[in-house]
Amino acid sequence: MQVECFVQGESISLKIYDICVDGCCIDTGNARISPGEKVYLKFLNGVGTEGTVVWNSDRYAGIKFSSELHPAVVLQMGFRPVAGRMEDFVPRDRFGRELPPIRGLRAIRD
Repeated sequence: MQVECFVQGESISLKIYDICVDGCCIDTGNARISPGEKVYLKFLNGVGTEGTVVWNSDRYAGIKFSSELHPAVVLQMGFRPVAGRMEDFVPRDRFGRELPPIRGLRAIRD
């Protein structure tokens, strides 16, 4: 699904690959978006939400929404409302603190 994304006042058209009530994964294309940046996503159905980039890798990024979307909005976009909470996928140390991103690693492809 195509969405309009505003980063630092600049409008970028992006594609969402996965979305649930508390976050989403986007294809950033040629745009460079860094962890910690605030973004505003405007979906095609007129609904919008703010979020923060929590990870990025090559041309993909994970966005954690500032407030949860209503499950009906996620269903309307054709996704399952709760596939898992984003906090479940953020790597943490044994004290529960988020680990910093690992720079310079590439995924191994078969």
